[in-house]
Amino acid sequence: MDRMIQANVIATSGRAVEAAGDVDVLLLDKTGTITLGNRQAVAFIPGEGVDIKVLADAAQLASLSDETPEGRSIVVLAKENHGLRERDLHALDAHFVPFTAQTRMSGVNLGDRQIRKGAASAIEDYVQSQGGKFPDDLRRTVDQIAMAGGTPLVVAEGAHALGAIQLKDIVKGGIKERFAELRKMGIKTVMITGDNR
Repeated sequence: MDRMIQANVIATSGRAVEAAGDVDVLLLDKTGTITLGNRQAVAFIPGEGVDIKVLADAAQLASLSDETPEGRSIVVLAKENHGLRERDLHALDAHFVPFTAQTRMSGVNLGDRQIRKGAASAIEDYVQSQGGKFPDDLRRTVDQIAMAGGTPLVVAEGAHALGAIQLKDIVKGGIKERFAELRKMGIKTVMITGDNR
């Protein structure tokens, strides 16, 4: 037990140490354990018939007041990949809608324009409340992003879902090497995430 404490391992009993020798699968939480927990936007994926620049523009507008790492990365991605630069918020007469846990979305109102970004199910409800229909192709895109381990956000303007934003988590340094060591010991690693059931 003393050797384990020196290695920063806390064991509650000798029996727990013995049981650890039988472990062949290690389940790990993703956010904060394997990843840094600050997701970054890596791609805009427009819905069928939507120009990618229209999606990038709406996503950036909806993210201008979002101070989270995700929000800032959306603004930067639109700027770097689609040339969308400086915005005069006073000239736009922008009224920002903050994110809440209840709505699971945020956005901006620009005169008659209402742009929202958020969880796919929240945006689907929003689009339907505006009299629109959530496109099947966009639902497939959301599923593909989630199945690949990413986090999808959906952007809508009024009753029209425009497309998805793909967010990726930043993996902590040295994690791949540690997992390789565990595999050499015969221990399989499984990531568990609330982002994807």
